[in-house]
Amino acid sequence: MILRTPRLDLVPFSAELLDALIAGDRVAAGRLATAVLGDDLFPHTRDDLEYFCMQRDQVRRDASWALWSVRGVVLRATNAVIGTTTFHGPPGVNDTATPDAVEVGYEIFPPHRNAGFATEVARAMLEWAKREQGVTHFVSGVAPDNAPSLRVNEKLGFLPTGKIVDGELIFELCLDDARHERSG
Repeated sequence: MILRTPRLDLVPFSAELLDALIAGDRVAAGRLATAVLGDDLFPHTRDDLEYFCMQRDQVRRDASWALWSVRGVVLRATNAVIGTTTFHGPPGVNDTATPDAVEVGYEIFPPHRNAGFATEVARAMLEWAKREQGVTHFVSGVAPDNAPSLRVNEKLGFLPTGKIVDGELIFELCLDDARHERSG
């Protein structure tokens, strides 16, 4: 299911598209994609490659993970992929292993940063999780020096928990008022 925001479409990546990206097969990826794929999307580092392999393998092991898997961030005005977004997994798969919480991740490619796309993407993902899956508890892990993502958290209402996991500051957002009062 494609998620739409005012400027963006968040388009799920199929396992086949991920295979093509992992292989660096631009022709196959172009055939499988519904949008223009720029160079930024193809894995350039070992971490990029491992990320796409992990996402693909999770869905192949358990098809229910597809709802929570990687999506391309497509700018409708150009039909170009300008980033990616995903959840770390279904509820319970997050930096703090909080049973009912999900954690969203996103990357906007450098030429498209500082235009509000990350906030638009994160907000859409949170709203989808609440509306379609009943999730009201969210976790966010952000490196202390990642000022743009810290601003996104602030705009969305995430609160610092005081926890640090793998060097990242942990934030929490509860859209259920009763829980927010207990955790805040």
